Order: sequence, then structure tokens, then C-alpha cells
Amino acid sequence: MSKALDTLYEILDFQSGSLLSTADEPTSTIKRDDWLEKGEWLAAAKRAGADKVFFVENNPVAVFAECGSDHLEKARAFNRIWSLARPRILFLVSPGEISVLDLAQRPLNLSEIQKGGSEKQRRLKTLKTLHDIGKVAQELQQFHRDNIESGKIFGDSRFGDTKNRADKALIRDLKTVRRELIQAGLSGQKMKFAHTLIGRSIFIRYLEDRGILTQDYFLEVARQNAEWMELLSNQSSRAGLDFSEFQALYPRVLENKPFVYALFNALARDFNGDMFPNVNEEEQTVTQEQLRLIQDLLYGDAGVQKQLFFYSYRFDIVPLDLISSIYEEFYHPSTSDDEKKSKARQDGAYYTPPVLVELVLSRSLTARELKEKPRVLDPACGSGIFLVESFRRIVRYEWHKNQNRPSFDRLKQILHEQIAGIEVNEEAARITAFSLYLAMLHYLDPPAITEQIKQGNSLPNLLVSESQSENHCHCIWVGNAFDTATIESNPLLSSRFGKHCADIVVSNPPWGAPGNKADAATKAREKVMLEWRRVNNKPIGNKEPSQAFLWRSLDFLKDGGKAAVLVSAGVLFKHSTTTRAFREQWMDRVRLSEVFNFTHVRKFFFKGATSPFVMICFVKGKQDDFAVKYWSAKKSFSIVNSQAILLDKSDMAVIWNSNLFDHRIWKVLDQARHNDWDFILRLAYWPKASILADHVMCSCVGFKKANQKLDADWLKLFKKVKNERFDRYDVLEEDDFEEVPQRVEHRGKSKEIYEGKRIIIKEGITQSRGFCGRIIARYETKPYAFNHSVHAILLNDTQDWKYKLIIGILWSSFARYYLFLTSANWGVWHDKVLIDERLQLPVILDESNKATNKIISVVDKLRSYHPKKKDVLYPNGVLEVNIDGERRKLENELDDAVFELYGLNEEQKDLIRDCCEVTLPFFYKPFDSVGAMPAVRGNDLSWIENYALIFARRWNAYLGDAAEMRAEVHVGACRKRVTSPAVLGDAAEMRAEVHVGAHGNMVAVEFFPADKTDPWNLYPKSDSWQYVLEQIGNTLPQPLGTSQILVDGVVHVVSDDAVIVIKRNEKRFWTRSLAREDADATLCKRMVESKAKDGGQD
Repeated sequence: MSKALDTLYEILDFQSGSLLSTADEPTSTIKRDDWLEKGEWLAAAKRAGADKVFFVENNPVAVFAECGSDHLEKARAFNRIWSLARPRILFLVSPGEISVLDLAQRPLNLSEIQKGGSEKQRRLKTLKTLHDIGKVAQELQQFHRDNIESGKIFGDSRFGDTKNRADKALIRDLKTVRRELIQAGLSGQKMKFAHTLIGRSIFIRYLEDRGILTQDYFLEVARQNAEWMELLSNQSSRAGLDFSEFQALYPRVLENKPFVYALFNALARDFNGDMFPNVNEEEQTVTQEQLRLIQDLLYGDAGVQKQLFFYSYRFDIVPLDLISSIYEEFYHPSTSDDEKKSKARQDGAYYTPPVLVELVLSRSLTARELKEKPRVLDPACGSGIFLVESFRRIVRYEWHKNQNRPSFDRLKQILHEQIAGIEVNEEAARITAFSLYLAMLHYLDPPAITEQIKQGNSLPNLLVSESQSENHCHCIWVGNAFDTATIESNPLLSSRFGKHCADIVVSNPPWGAPGNKADAATKAREKVMLEWRRVNNKPIGNKEPSQAFLWRSLDFLKDGGKAAVLVSAGVLFKHSTTTRAFREQWMDRVRLSEVFNFTHVRKFFFKGATSPFVMICFVKGKQDDFAVKYWSAKKSFSIVNSQAILLDKSDMAVIWNSNLFDHRIWKVLDQARHNDWDFILRLAYWPKASILADHVMCSCVGFKKANQKLDADWLKLFKKVKNERFDRYDVLEEDDFEEVPQRVEHRGKSKEIYEGKRIIIKEGITQSRGFCGRIIARYETKPYAFNHSVHAILLNDTQDWKYKLIIGILWSSFARYYLFLTSANWGVWHDKVLIDERLQLPVILDESNKATNKIISVVDKLRSYHPKKKDVLYPNGVLEVNIDGERRKLENELDDAVFELYGLNEEQKDLIRDCCEVTLPFFYKPFDSVGAMPAVRGNDLSWIENYALIFARRWNAYLGDAAEMRAEVHVGACRKRVTSPAVLGDAAEMRAEVHVGAHGNMVAVEFFPADKTDPWNLYPKSDSWQYVLEQIGNTLPQPLGTSQILVDGVVHVVSDDAVIVIKRNEKRFWTRSLAREDADATLCKRMVESKAKDGGQD
């Protein structure tokens, strides 16, 4: 290891985090859990020539390596590490130079470097280059460990998209190869041969690069033909082809069609036909010209292939799980992305990204479970990524435990006894088998299949068959998991896939009903599932496969068995009668342990999938008093720019002794906190409040055009308001309306909804013009029609004041808060509020309440305020910004009046304000809203002051009469001193010491009791972060470093002398509501610790 690498580790403090040396096998110095969670990355990075890998949680984020000074050596080093696909940053050290590189950029073409190509083709883009090792501390601070752990570095504009990351680039390049093959004649019915030819060619590269196919294997095939033997010895066969950079022999084989198919047949034999079926049929169709095209595209250096990256892929380094993504891309019959997405939606099947697979298994297949040698089942295994990773995880555990590589027989035994999958698609099942073969061979020494054959070892048959030989493991059944009749009637299937056959179930089953446009095969699969539901009397809402598979998992699991499943978020959020029945009955049979909500980041993980999803971890048993950890992933630079799942304690809520069947608790705690949930529940019993539905005579949507089966008839008497012109306050002019359609599917409930007094509300939520979630509603008497995206509400009582009072409530932050936190759609999938959800809004219709008149007065002002906007035609008009400002002022008055109507206290008002001013804007604009801004920056302490004041007031009630809480504020990794004092309000009598650093990712607020008469102000301190760590170290049983603080996200420490709260330096973590929550949490902690010290005495 070089001195430069040592300097990076020390000065940038990577050694304080999860920095691990690369290793191709477990050693006594590698902890068991590190090898279990990160072993594959450490081994792959070792093969890539790296020295160390830095992880955040279990995500490889940065790689450290060194190479020679020659530019070609640097390019080779980069390309090898680029093939890892997941890490985002490379620190590459060469003599006299340190380069920081983005691993999502294009790799370099080595032949272009040797030929002296263009600068773009020969040079890597560096994030930073340093030639003086002594300036690491000054020049590379932005790449400090805490900036990487916090994700701050990925907000740098130089980190672009990930389209050139190895995994994404490979799929893109293969699409190009497919397009060229189709243009060369493999189109229409022959397209399947283009797919299989590409698949075989890529997988042979896997086999060669990983040392599974060696020269001996090719020679064994070639010995039957002298011409073939000669081909294997040639470095190049045609102009433009040079194989000197490749150790592979396959590109030479492609020069001769009979040789190619002789090789394919040999592989079909040795891999049990699971990866290379139907070779003879393909051989009759594919031409030598098409094989040469594959040769050109994968190994050539002219024409379109110059745009591809095949020169740089190292398949001994590229993650094995890419096989699954290749299947997802190339084993659909269509080349159209739209058609493939449609088919995937019908099947409900999407390729599961490895980062999600790793999370699922880290929660379900821990060392504790692995110790018991569990049988793992995936009842919808697709192309096998869960089973492959489960197998590898089992092997890593045993390898570390025994400090010895498992033998061939032991690997075979693991497959037979511990791995099981069900898959309805035979092609996908064969991909699963082939991937498991690769994983098995990967752990053998040597991995070469010829050597294993010489030793008498043949790969086991993994697909279920009628054979009773010992070499048939019967791991993968091609069938329908709901076809219990077939399973129970077959002794082999009943023993392998019947009831109580699994200790662990992991899966990503289909989401969403396939719909009427699904193909015949998909409908047939659904029919089997629905028949199973009927026979077993299991409630399933909306024909949702996720719910059916959750039921089926309980059949497969033994009592006390464990599962982790990715399912549609509707399982928790939807509230139809059948879905509620599903939740009540299913949750009565399980013990939820953890739920991970990925609704807000779903588009970063599933290409083409917009459905929100969650991961549910459960045990087959009763919930009893067990708590549920509920995690909600938020958009962050880490997820967007590195697809790493980084969750901290601020993303978690603990649900204990609550009604888990209630869909609202999952929605509220997704975006808010327990205090919000308590408030929502209390509103159901609020004095003088009733739900809006109690006052409604009629509520329905407008007309729907759709299938146009009816004549519009009386609907033609009305003009329709244009959706885009429908707003809260603007006067509707003649050009804001249009004719209704001549024919419609339905006209609306009756003519009455289009005329007379009524409240009209848009179903969708507005985000335009800077509004982060705005309810659009109007009180109308003017007759006009509207379509089904708009609701109408007619009251039982037509008194004007009631309509105005209700519209005022709907315009207020109170309604925005309540409906956002209780709607199953807003903030989950489509941003809308359904009419039945809106009718549950608590309202107070009390004409005698003083606040009622205030609300009506403000409503009148807002409805009548229509100044002319200043423009060319009206130069004396009012600027639009001033109009918006006046309306905002009136809306603030409206909020105050509505709060008064409901009799809300300051705490409840803060819950509403924090949601509307911080949470909602952060939801829509996670990177540039107020919630993402630093809570402490420069001399501005105004935000943190409010937090400190409220926190201290909460504690002051428990201090002696002469004492009050004081506070000091520290900002992590401090280097830049604040020179001017800041003073809190006189009434608070609190002071704080502030330190703003070069990184400033964390803020620590230290509270301590002081005499009320002690006068003090906020004076800035510098370099006090170490003091904070020492204070924590003196209190906690184990020291807590800055790295762990960043990963945890939230730290509460209570000592005899002080209370310390540490959180990220973002305003959303330091709100008024969270001040009360943190104060209550630390008070409880203090009480529990005091009771423990007193021996548990009351």
C-alpha cells in the first residue's frame, strides 16, 4: 500500500468509517457480518485490482486503487474498477498524482489510446486531480468521509446521471446489438434467435472471463476438425478484428458456424440444457454473416461498434446478478420498450435491482437464521436473483465459519436442501438454474468446468423432473404457485413445494391485477390464482397478486418461519372493503417486524414501474406486544446518483400497540410522526366537530366521456369548464368554457350538480406555480358542467354561510394537512383525494362561534379580490407577484381563523404548519425546498432558535424553581469560525455557542440547566465537535464516532449534566414539532435511566 493511499485514509478520515481491505476469501481479520454482507464486493474489487472499498451501510460507494504512471495503465485500472458497476467514486493513485474519478462515466477504449485517438477518447474526466500529497487536507475536503456518508457530495452538479455505469451501459449496448441483428434478417418470428444468440454470446463471455470455460474446453470441441483448431490459434481473422486485448477464444469460434454450434451443443450438454435449449432449431436459421456481425459488434473496432463498450467489460468483475437484468431485457418477444413495459405491467413482473435484493436478504437471512441451515423459497422466482443471492449468502456464511471453501458436494447439498423456487415461465426458470450454476462454479477451485468433469463432478439438474437420480436436486419447479391441486397430487412436489416446506420466503411477486388487455397466458395464470382464493376463502382486494402471494407465503412457511417480500404499497394503503378484510385477517396470522416504504423513490429502482411498493418483513405467528419498525425512504442525492439505499433513524417510526389494520397509520407515519397520528385520531372526537359527510345531500363526480355509450342529452344544456382554467379565485370568463361531448359514458348523477349552490373540487392536487400540493375548490352558483376529475358537493342546508364556512375550511392549511395525511393516493401514487376521503374531513358548522364570521369575511375577500394583472394591455394593473402576495396574506388570516374555530393549541398549530411549510414542499422538491436547507448556516441561527426555545420550555417544567434550560449549538467537522454573536429572544433567557464547519453536515445542540438569573448570550465557539464526541463517549456504554452518528442520523444522549441532540444539518429535522418530540424522548430516557439507577423503585 502506498503512502498516498494511507494519507487519503487518514486525512479524509475514511478509516473512521466502514473502510475494508479487498479480499478473495474470508480471513480471521474480516468480521463475520462484514463478509456476509460485503464479501462479494471485497472479492470482486480484489479481482479488479483495488486496495480498499468504502461502504455506507452495505453499499460500496468509493474504491481506492493505485497504478503506474503510464496513461494506458490508468485506463486499464479505471476500466477494471468501472466493471464493478455499483461504486460511484474512485480514488486512483499513481506516482506523483491522486485522481478522484466518477465511475459512472464512459470507460476508455484502450486501442484508441494506443493509436493516439482524440483527447475525448484518451482522457478520463476527473472530479479532482492533486499532484502534491501535502495538500490532501486542503484540496480534497469535499470528498471527506462525512460528505460521502451524508450523501452531500452527490449533490455536486458534476455527478451526472448513471447511464454510463457498467450495468446500465451493458443493457444499452446489447440493445444496439439486437437492433443490428434484426436489421440483418433476424426479425419477426426469427427475433427470438437474435435474443438467444445475444444471450449465449454474453454468457459465454461470463464463463470465459470467470475461468469456467478454459482453453481445454474449446480444444476438446475443436479436436474433431483441423480447421477449428487453426482458428483457435489465430489472433485475428479479418480486417478490423484484433483479439490481442482479449484472452477469450469465443470471438475466434464465431468465424465458423459449424464450430459455433458444436460449442453450443457441448455447453447444452454440460449445463443440463438449462441455458442452451433449442440449439438445433436456431442453427437452421442463423447465418454465418449474422455470426460475423456478432463478432464485429462484441469484439470489433469499426463502425457502430466504436460506440459500444464491449472492449471494457470484465465479466469476472461485473456483478453476477446482471444475468437477471439481461433476461428481463432479452427474453421478451418485443423490442419496443412500451410493449415490454405493457407486458411487464400485465404480468406484474419487474427485474429486481440487486440493491433491493441485498436489503431483503439482510433482513431475512441473517447469521442467526443461517446458523439453522434454513430452506429458502421464492414462490415467484423469475430469473432467480433472490435464490442466487441467498445461495451465495449461505456459502459466504459457511466459508467464514469454517475458514474453508465449501467442497463441490457441499455446494450441491446446499442447492438441494436449502434453495427452492417456483416460476411459471420456463425460460426464466432455466435462467435461474444457469445463474445458480455460475454461482456454484464461482466458489470452486478451480472453477473450470472441464476440471470438475475430470474429477467426476457433474453439475446437478436443478429443474424438477421425473428422474429419481441423485444428481437431480428438484430445486426449481416450472409451475404456478397457486396450483395446489398439482402440487398435492404429486408426492415429489408435495414434499418439495407443499405446506410448511420453507423456513424463509423471499420474493418480489407480481403487483397489480393484469387487466382486460392481458394476453391469454397471463389471464390463465390469474384464473388459477383467483380459483385458489375462492377455494380457500381468502379475501383479496382488487384481484391484487401481492395480497394473494402474502397469503400463499403462510402456506409455505413453517410455524415461526420468516419472510421478506416486496409488494404493492396498496397492501397497506388501500381501503376498499376487501383490502381491509385482507389486512385484518392476514395480519391476525403474522407478526410484522419491519416495513420499508419505497413509495417516494420507486422510480429510481424499477424501470417503467410507477406503482408504489413496500417491503414487508414478517414471521408466521402472532403480533402480541412486538413492535414494528416502519422505515420510509426519502429522495436523496445518494439514491438518485448512486442508487444506494441509505436509511437512518429519522426515516423510522416504531409502531407499538396500534391498530395495524388501519390504512391511515401507514400513511400518516410515512410523512409525519406519532404526534400527528395522535392528533388525527383525536380529531374524530373533537368537540362540536362532525365529518363533512354528515352535512352532504349529494356528492359525486361529473360526466365521463370514455366509451361514449350514451347521448349527452340534457348535459348539452351546459358548457363545460376547461380543466386547466379551473382555479380557486379567478373569475371564469366565456373563453374558460367549451362544449360538452356529444356522447358520454355517464352524464353525472343529476342536473343539480351543475347548477345552483354547490362546492366544486378538483380531485387532483395542484403543484404548478410554486404550489406544493394545493387543493383547488370553488363555491359556485353559476351553472356549468365538469368532467369526472372534479367533485361536486351539495349540502343538506342551502344557507350561504355554511357553504362559505366549508369552502374556507377546504382552502385552509388544516384541510391540506388532514387530507394529505389520510388520503391513500396523495403522496403515494397519483396526487389526488377521492371523494369518500374528502367527506371524512372533520368540520365545525357553528354559526355562533366568533371564528365563523372571521372565516366567512376572509372567504368573501378572497372570492372578490380580482385586480387586473399588469401587462401590455393594462399598464396600470397590479403585478402578479403582488396579487399572489395579497392572497397569501389573506390565506394566512384564514388559517388563523380556522385554527381558532377548531380551538387548536400552539402544539397542534405547529403540527399543521410544519407539515404544510416543510414536509409537503420537501416531498415535491426534496433538494431545494426549505426542509433541505441548512438549519445552521453562517450567522443565521433563527431556525435553530425556535427549536431550542420549545425544547427548553418542555424540560423547564421538570427543573427546580430557580433553574431553566440553556443550550449550546455545535456544527460537525468544524473548521471555519463564526465571528459575530447571535442572541436569542429575551423571554427565553437561553444562549448557544455556534460552530460552522467546512462540512457542517451535523448539528449538535447541548442543553443544560442554569440559574434563571444568569445573564448570557450566544457567543460563537470553534473546534468543539471533539468535545461533543467526548461528552457522548462519557455517557454511552460504547463510544460513538462521527461516522456512526452520520449513519444513525439521530442521536439522543442524556447525562447527569446535559442533554445532547445530534441530527443532520437540515431544517426538516429541527422543526417546532420535532423539538417537542425530542424533548419528550429525552425526558422519557432520563426517567427510565433514573428508575434503573434507583433499583427500579417508584
